[in-house]
Amino acid sequence: MITREADYAIRTIVYLSRHYGKAPITTTEISEKAEIPYRFLRKISHQLVESGLVGATRGKQGGIFLKIDPDKLTLLDVLKIFDERSCQINICCESDSACSRSATCTVCKRLKLLQEKVHAEFASIKFSEL
Repeated sequence: MITREADYAIRTIVYLSRHYGKAPITTTEISEKAEIPYRFLRKISHQLVESGLVGATRGKQGGIFLKIDPDKLTLLDVLKIFDERSCQINICCESDSACSRSATCTVCKRLKLLQEKVHAEFASIKFSEL
């Protein structure tokens, strides 16, 4: 399940993608238009800036902006920053040593195949398409 924080981050990137290459957008505008609580958005935008996906400028004309072309930015990229666990189907999919039964468990083997498909799907979704 995608966390609320990851959902808000996705909404933020979708909004910024629609304005890619234009002037920075205030967090107040994003908060209102994307229906994200302002205080939560401030925290999320800080993480996005730290990750390098988003840039920020101060001042009267300041705001945040997307630094990466939306054609090159995937849903998986954002989920990995905000909620890596939402991309994991089960603990056995994290690594071969995460579960003591992973080497012999037939369910784990199937879940790992499903995990690969989920990651591939998230990686195929570009923000330019959203």
